[in-house]
Amino acid sequence: MKALFLGAGASYECGMPLVWEFTNGLRANVLKRLNSKLFDFQKDPHFRTSFEAILSDPDLHYEQMIGKLEALQLDRGPSSEIARTTALQLIDCVQILLLEDQVLTTKLLAEKAKDYSGIKGLLAKHPCLHVFSLNHDINFEEICKFHEIQCRDGFFDQAVERYSNIAKFKSLTKEQINNGVLNFFDSAGVGVNLIKLHGSLDMFAVEDKNLYLKCVPPVEAPIGGHVQEIRRIEDHSLELSQRLKIRTVGELDVTDKDGEIQFLRRSLLSGAHKFKGDFDQIAPIAFFEEFKNRMEAITELDVIGYGFGDHHVNEVLQQWLEAPNVSINIYDPYCKSIPSALSASAGRVCIMNFGLTDYFQKFDPSNQLLVATVRRGIFELARENLRQRRLSLWKASNEHSTE
Repeated sequence: MKALFLGAGASYECGMPLVWEFTNGLRANVLKRLNSKLFDFQKDPHFRTSFEAILSDPDLHYEQMIGKLEALQLDRGPSSEIARTTALQLIDCVQILLLEDQVLTTKLLAEKAKDYSGIKGLLAKHPCLHVFSLNHDINFEEICKFHEIQCRDGFFDQAVERYSNIAKFKSLTKEQINNGVLNFFDSAGVGVNLIKLHGSLDMFAVEDKNLYLKCVPPVEAPIGGHVQEIRRIEDHSLELSQRLKIRTVGELDVTDKDGEIQFLRRSLLSGAHKFKGDFDQIAPIAFFEEFKNRMEAITELDVIGYGFGDHHVNEVLQQWLEAPNVSINIYDPYCKSIPSALSASAGRVCIMNFGLTDYFQKFDPSNQLLVATVRRGIFELARENLRQRRLSLWKASNEHSTE
């Protein structure tokens, strides 16, 4: 049984940033706002200098920056509390900038999605396909919708009337999660089971995590409709915050259908301590458990755009590779050697130096005319220009070798 595992590189062709690209933009945006009201250093003015040093360290990407702040919090020293609030605000900045990237690359995604028609051929060979994703973006959901592929993400189509004035949502209750009742295709079904491990731009927790909501684009909406549903929530929250002159961190302030203030907690999971139990986590742990459990039935895992930097994921893969007759195919244009995390099972690892376009083209050779040399060159040039613009946002005297 085949499954896919997606990292940031799977969304690269569609314009979403890799880790160092994104870090550069985050650095530039946060550093120029250190003296604004975005961060509050009144109780510990000296911490501003420490935070600036973390942001300016060219050897740290954004998750490592958050990890540094988390470590300061866990030390329980005099800076523990301000490190906590600073980390939360920085994660908020990550979510906001990722959403901005999602909006700005909508046109590129809409055009590039045409090259992924091979997803139909993939599903023809593997009718019930598990896709595990570390990505916060909504590109894969949009690709499935564009190619009319049924995709389930664990959430049920049952709307919650109380929040219908804010956006269109699917829902999942804590009781359903605890009972293992998730909306996925069974083995006889035909479609994609998309299991997002690190949260998503369109996923929120409400009512003390007793209810989870996930945005649903209108059925007739073209690519871009999904992110516009997220923007509706953001705009609703911004209007309320400006009217009441309040701002919270890690959540969106909204009013429900009855006019009561509610708090939609963002689900994005980032930092160096994921799934360790050290910090409150909004993204349901149940999805990571689904990943671990479903891997037991997988014999072939196609890994696209993952750099093997998450220890909790690598541990699952290492344990899985101990089983007989399993293998991993790594799809990455720049990977030259077997990742150290998989070195003990090197004989079961195969490396392919291409990305998502060529991966899907394997399952639809008739699409070769569409993905012609000229078209490919245009996309590659546009994507490289976007990368260079992001990298130019911040420079250091000891600049990191950026990928």
